[in-house]
Amino acid sequence: MQIGILECNQFSKKAISTLESVGKVELFDESKNNLAEFLSDKDVIFVRLKHFLGKSLLSSAKQLRYICSPTTGHNHIDVEHLKSRGVELISLKGETSFLNTVRATPEHTFGLVLALLRNYKFSFCDNQKSFEDRELFKGYEIYQKKIGIIGLGRVGGIISEYFVCFGASVEFYDILDVEHSDQINKIDALNVLIDNNDIVILCASYSDENIAIIGKDQLDLMQGKYFINTARGELVDEAYLLQKVKSNHFKGLALDVLSSENGNNNLNRIRKYSETQNIIITPHIAGATYESMSKTEEFIVDKLDNIIKKLGTKKGI
Repeated sequence: MQIGILECNQFSKKAISTLESVGKVELFDESKNNLAEFLSDKDVIFVRLKHFLGKSLLSSAKQLRYICSPTTGHNHIDVEHLKSRGVELISLKGETSFLNTVRATPEHTFGLVLALLRNYKFSFCDNQKSFEDRELFKGYEIYQKKIGIIGLGRVGGIISEYFVCFGASVEFYDILDVEHSDQINKIDALNVLIDNNDIVILCASYSDENIAIIGKDQLDLMQGKYFINTARGELVDEAYLLQKVKSNHFKGLALDVLSSENGNNNLNRIRKYSETQNIIITPHIAGATYESMSKTEEFIVDKLDNIIKKLGTKKGI
């Protein structure tokens, strides 16, 4: 079995060791390999988020049987094409018990809120600032702020616990009837949630059914509010978001995700306005910690190994 790892930098050594018991492991080197040629003989491909595996690229992977992605979202993979070919996608989607032990994204999201409230981006000391300047950078506390969370899945649920601990008032909106603590309140209408709260955090899962759930009406309601998106860029009408950024619409905006991250996107357009506004953009690093990445890689490898063992297709068979 030929196994290819596309983003091998700091890939878990324990995970690679397990993979080597399954088949021959090859690491992709962008400076030496052509991606299509690299995929041509692979039975298994490991991918994070750097590459978009669409039909045109995957057509070169004639032997492909499994794609492994240590992510919950799949918008970097042409899932319909995989289904048409009978290629199995192995990911973290639905692995609730395991994912509850992975706290990177909730922590990053909480950190972005704190950074926006306290003007960290502008207040970090450099050669242009001194301690006499501190009155220019006064911020706000989380205590007693009104937090609205869109999507109370794993990430949203953990974030709500963090904010409750800090004394904030928390509400949430979810299309599903999800269990929740009696310390937070469910709101049945998305627009009401946004209207009610000072800080709006997008944690919803991405699917073909909920593309751009944050549209013009919802963005209009965010005037003078803080908006944080660590879910998926495709969940927001980004063209209209850019219009709102141009008019200095938000009190604070933090984006860890954008639409079309692997192609033409709005990064430079939004970044231009971040120079003078309370806007923070991070390069989809919410889930990128040493702990979370090694843990998820090892989990996915074990999942693959178990599937192969059940099918009786261990190395050499």
